Amino acid sequence: MVTKTKSKTQVVIKEIKPRDEDSKYLGPEPAWAAQPEPEIRQTMMTRAFNWYNRFCDKKDFKEFLNHYLIINDREAEAKQIMRVDESAIVPTYGSVARMTLRGFALSEKEQYQLNSEVARLISTITVSKTETTEEAEVKSNRPNIQEIMRDKAREAGGEIDGMWDDFISADAPTKFDYKFIDEVAKLNVLPAHIPLLMSGWKSRAVEIYEAIEGKDAQLNEAYNHYSKTQLKAMAKFCEQVMAELESYITVKKTQKSPRKKKAVPVERIVQKLKYLKEFVDAEANLKLESISPTKLHGCSEAWVYDTAKRKLHHYVADDLVKTLSVKGNSVLGFDARQSEIKTLRKPAVQLKEIMGSKPAARKYFKEIKATATQPNGRFNDNLIILKAF
Repeated sequence: MVTKTKSKTQVVIKEIKPRDEDSKYLGPEPAWAAQPEPEIRQTMMTRAFNWYNRFCDKKDFKEFLNHYLIINDREAEAKQIMRVDESAIVPTYGSVARMTLRGFALSEKEQYQLNSEVARLISTITVSKTETTEEAEVKSNRPNIQEIMRDKAREAGGEIDGMWDDFISADAPTKFDYKFIDEVAKLNVLPAHIPLLMSGWKSRAVEIYEAIEGKDAQLNEAYNHYSKTQLKAMAKFCEQVMAELESYITVKKTQKSPRKKKAVPVERIVQKLKYLKEFVDAEANLKLESISPTKLHGCSEAWVYDTAKRKLHHYVADDLVKTLSVKGNSVLGFDARQSEIKTLRKPAVQLKEIMGSKPAARKYFKEIKATATQPNGRFNDNLIILKAF
């Protein structure tokens, strides 16, 4: 169905034409000359997933990921993906990768999830079975650091699973006090290996929420000995595990080296940050002026407006890190769950509300009826820094 490729110039995105009678009913491979409207976007994605699941297999999904990485100038990762065992491939992400090559634009949250899946797949790579016996013997004489670190991640995951067992044995109380982040911290688990732990908890959380809804007969039977209160406590447990694992990644990214360094002036730290100093839209009666990016480094909360896309970015520092920091052309240290992006319908009116007090701005932003997405922290020449606290 697809042809292996070795370089960007060799990747040709041709339409898949299945030789299957069902193609008469499901139609041709999905393509997006224009992006679907927000109200039907999820429906169109579901149809695309159904199409690829019907006519493609895991070998195809693996190739889709490979093509996606090559097209996006990530050839080193593309080569590693080809070493991943096909059993580890999740069809949904292979489909998403293929959809982007057919014109579908991902939200920032979807892009983050796809990148996380690529990192997870790469972390599953083991020593190839085709290596010669001599090479294997040489490698066996020295420790495999990656495998050692993955073992540490699994060990930390086992400790957290033990906490879950204790929690269930205690009849899933509504109040509990577990420090999940301590388990990964004391073993110094690499941030790249955190997705190994996250995936299981995400699946468990989804299952429990479906059990709470009570629409699945099999789940109703499996969880019928738990009350609604207990199920909600179990969902809270899963959410807290995932929140602390995400916080751990943030902490590791912003963690300072123990080696003492000469203090760097804030002006030098933010000198590579791209932003727009002034913006005037006479037609919309909108005039904005950016604050200095030096105020962004070290603050706990910030409001940034994308003048090109009419999107308002709200950054909130992670509870453990406490402050945002600038590195290169990105902002680090923000809480991925609390920080959001929303599209403004009437920027001139809505931005006036945001420029008020901190509590009023938060309340107003929360009430904006628009789909919220997660920011990635990267800046560009269209962004105005409105406020930083």
